[in-house]
Amino acid sequence: MIGHLSRMFNSALVLATRALLRVVLRSPQRATALKTAAILHEIAPSLPRFSEADHVQADALRDLLRSMLITTLPADARSSVPSLARRHAPVKNTWVYQNEVMEWNIPADSKVLDVGSGGWPFKRATALADKYVGSTTHRVESIVQDTRPFFEVDLERLPFTDESYDFVFCSHVLEHTDNPGAAMRELMRVGKQGYIEVPTRLSDVMFNFTRIPNHHRWHGLVLGTTLVLIEWTEQERRELGNDYFEALQSSRANAFQDFFERNRDLFFASYHWSAKIDFMVIDKHGTVIDSSLNPSSEK
Repeated sequence: MIGHLSRMFNSALVLATRALLRVVLRSPQRATALKTAAILHEIAPSLPRFSEADHVQADALRDLLRSMLITTLPADARSSVPSLARRHAPVKNTWVYQNEVMEWNIPADSKVLDVGSGGWPFKRATALADKYVGSTTHRVESIVQDTRPFFEVDLERLPFTDESYDFVFCSHVLEHTDNPGAAMRELMRVGKQGYIEVPTRLSDVMFNFTRIPNHHRWHGLVLGTTLVLIEWTEQERRELGNDYFEALQSSRANAFQDFFERNRDLFFASYHWSAKIDFMVIDKHGTVIDSSLNPSSEK
């Protein structure tokens, strides 16, 4: 009974506050920044109650409060205030985007290997493989082993015969390897075609992955038909803060989420290959240490 009365009171408080703010915002004498700030100051002690109110009412009230806040800011600062609108769905993570958005020209009867399948295996895979079955700094979630065959492997020395798979999927794995050139030669050896995805420099910087010890050794980009992997320098490994990572994960819509969804290709280097992978590996000193163009390194 008391809880029901409390919810009714909170709902009435929200409705009354919304009505008051609408009057203030529509008033011809509205709101100098000083008056608006004073009203916000008076309302502030009651704000915790708003989170207990109906979501629709609470969101409408937040929109009004946001409108009042914006009036206190100079024009060039107003775009920095987030919309605070609830997202109807979270930003698509890599697995969802690859499995539900991207289109794959893989025949239904194909043998498909996911190398580095981890906790989010490729849906089209008929076999899974990973180096780390237990916990590791390279993965936060538990390994998935379902009804599909699972192999514990080293990507640089895969235990499969030549061209034993029609398609080899390798997503967010090469950046962790010590010798990505050897790993890519193994992908070419066991697969007829495939897909590689690695984080770009922009991605690792904005999401603060460079700070994690023994995590990402390389970042990538695609130049023409060549996949380029570049080693991080020690000077680049620093704490950059998690502001952008948290903004991307937020349940409230914000400008960074819009930027990410419009420009996913700037965050992840995607490389489709058939028969061969053209690649170049550059170490932290700027030296090309491996390349598919190097005759002595061909598979």
